[in-house]
Order: sequence, then C-alpha cells, then structure tokens
Amino acid sequence: MRRGRSRPDAVRASAALVLLIAAGGPTPAAEMGIGSARFDLPVLFEDWTRRDASDGLLFQRVYEPTTPRGRKGMAILLVAKPKPASGAFDAAFAQFVRGFKQIPTEGKPLTARSGETLDGHRIRIEQRCCRSSEGLRMNAWQVGIAAGASEHYLMLLTLQLEREAEKPLREAFEALVRSYRPTKEDRGFILEPKAGDGGMEGLFSRTETRLMPNAFGGMDFIADQATLLFDKGGLYTTELPRDGDIAAHCRKEVETCGTYGLKGGWLSANRIDRVDIEGKFGLATRSSEAFARAKDGVTIGDKSYARIPPFAEGHRFSGTWSHTFGSSGPTGSVGGARTLTLTSDGRFTREGSTGFSSTGGAVDGGSTVAGHSRRPVQSGRYAVSGYRITLTDDAGGADSLSLFAPDRDDDKLLVIGGSNYLKQGR
Repeated sequence: MRRGRSRPDAVRASAALVLLIAAGGPTPAAEMGIGSARFDLPVLFEDWTRRDASDGLLFQRVYEPTTPRGRKGMAILLVAKPKPASGAFDAAFAQFVRGFKQIPTEGKPLTARSGETLDGHRIRIEQRCCRSSEGLRMNAWQVGIAAGASEHYLMLLTLQLEREAEKPLREAFEALVRSYRPTKEDRGFILEPKAGDGGMEGLFSRTETRLMPNAFGGMDFIADQATLLFDKGGLYTTELPRDGDIAAHCRKEVETCGTYGLKGGWLSANRIDRVDIEGKFGLATRSSEAFARAKDGVTIGDKSYARIPPFAEGHRFSGTWSHTFGSSGPTGSVGGARTLTLTSDGRFTREGSTGFSSTGGAVDGGSTVAGHSRRPVQSGRYAVSGYRITLTDDAGGADSLSLFAPDRDDDKLLVIGGSNYLKQGR
C-alpha cells in the first residue's frame, strides 16, 4: 500500500487489505448501515468472513481450486466509511484507486465510467486487470460516489479467481452498488416513474445500420431493429420481456430500462423526458427531446419509430425464414445460416450451420485452417402470443424467443430473438 501524509481519508480504507482478516460469523442478508449510508448486502456475501475495520467493512472469502491444476483464489469486498467531502472528488477518487498496492495503476483502466445515480449523486467506476503487483491474476472494480457533504468508496478485488466464480461476484457487487444510499433521503436504485409520467403503450421499432470492425481486420455491415417498448405507467425497455411484465424485467435487466414522461398534454405532447439506465451499476442519464405522434408511430428527437402491433394469441405462419451472418477480413472469415420453418398446423423445424477459415494471421498467404459444423435438426410445435414465439420440440424442451414483424402488414421480415429472419421464396 502506498500512503503519504497528504493522502485524504478516502484512501485510508485500503489499509485493511494488508491486515490478517479475523474470522467472523455470517452477515444477515438485510439492510446494513455504515456511517450515514445504507446498503443491501446480496445473499452471495452472507457467509463471507467479515471484519469491522476502523476505516470500513471488509468481507473476504477464500476459494479452493476446482481442477488439479487450479490455484487457491481469494475475493475481498470493501465498503469504506463515508468521508467528509474533499472538494475535489475526481482527485480523491484517483487517490483511492492508487491506494492499493495489489492493483497496478499504470496505463488506462479496462473500463471507466462516470455519471449520476438515480438519486442524483456523482458516481465514478473503474475496472482494472489483469495482473497484480505480485504477478497474480486479478480483477478490481472500484467505485466512488460524491453525495453533497460526503464521499463514499467501495471495491471488489479478486485474486486468482476462476471465471465461473468471478461472474456472480461481479453481479452481486453491481447489485450492492445499485442499492447504496449515501444519505437518509436517498432511495437507492428504484426505477419508478414519477406522478404524471407515462402516456404511451406498445412496441415501436426503427432500422439502424452501421459499420463495425471485426476480429479478422475487416468491417461488417450491421442492420439492427432498435426497439422501444412503452408501459403506459411510465416504464420502458429496449428489450422485449420474456413474459411481457416490464416491471419484473427491469428489476433483472436494469441496463435495458428507463422511465419516461410526455410533456404538453396527453394528446398534444411535444417533448419526452427520459431517464435511461446505462450499465448494471445503475448510472442514470437524463434527457429531454422533441416528441411528435404520427398515425403509425412516433418521432423522438430526429428518429422515427413505427408502431408494431402484437401478434394475436395462437397466430399461425406458413413458410421458411432464414437468418444469415458472416464476418471476413485479411486473416479469415466466419459465416453461417439458421433456418426456421413454420407451418399453418402449428409445427416448426429449425436447423443451422456455421463455417470458418483462418490464415493464422498471414495476410499474404500461409497455412489455412477451415472448419464447418451443422446444428442438429430440431422439430416440434410452436405457439405465438403477443411479442413471443415458444418452440417446444418433440422431446419436450422449450425455447421462448421475442418476435415481431417490422412491417405491420407483411411477414417477409421477422425479428426472432433479436435476429433478422427473411422469408424464403415469394
């Protein structure tokens, strides 16, 4: 740990990382308090060893290897005691990041985000990897929140942890940060429309195209259907919920959701105010854009969206739809196709194939590796309801996928599970 007399109190919480953490009993999965702040401790951290240090709360767990060649791993969660506002939050956060000797700070962080919480406080997030100062494999997520008269710092550090164990830890830490309430007036991550919000209902879509670099050194042309599903009460999402329940969906997939309010009257609204959620830490982005209704859609800012009606319960299709994909460049290519055949008596057949080739990085020749695989043919019955299609194969397995047709009067293009499927033949 690097520390100087001029360091602010915000970085002193790092001292506990070099202490031998004492054993402690399980922490209940309930609201916890530290100074003026409160947060909800996710269940995953319940049985971790806990230490009430002078500078905050520390939770630790040791992970035993799961393979013969695996190594023992460790994870540490730090929730520091709130500090008086420094008057220079960015500088204080940078010093907090530099305060842990295990985490090298040379170069840029893997990810760096800044914005606001739903309660309106400034928040900064950085992730650093991939080797500690001792050469151990590591990942660190560090968070700072400036809340008026106080500043708040949190961190999750993993050392030698296997990927399958690290993912649920990151998700639990994200949930903890979302729940963090720096002051008694704060509500935490409650994505709830205000009184008077809402005013629309249904699915709206527009086609967006772009060029994107690929792994082979080339450029791919991407055509996506950007969607907005509005709930009349004031919630909206950019992804279709599996069961149609927007509120339940937004509690799980927070980064796809937001709230909205129409300004100017129920039928004569000319602006739309939105709160968007970016990322699973719950950063909030507030915007106000021009809004106009049309017969078959809406215009938000300079983008026009067409209204997409849901399919009737039990709707039937007849035909074969195909989704093709591919990437290519100087060093190789990959491509494939998926087909879905739907019949008017409620049957489906699904199959697919993928092929690839690679020159091993040699642009002007060299060895070539190629391969091809086919997906086993699957068949069974399908059921359509609203914006979903459920495929139940003859063995009893079920797959529920989002479904809509961008052209309300034609089924030549179906968007199934977020992918564009074109109808074959006439």
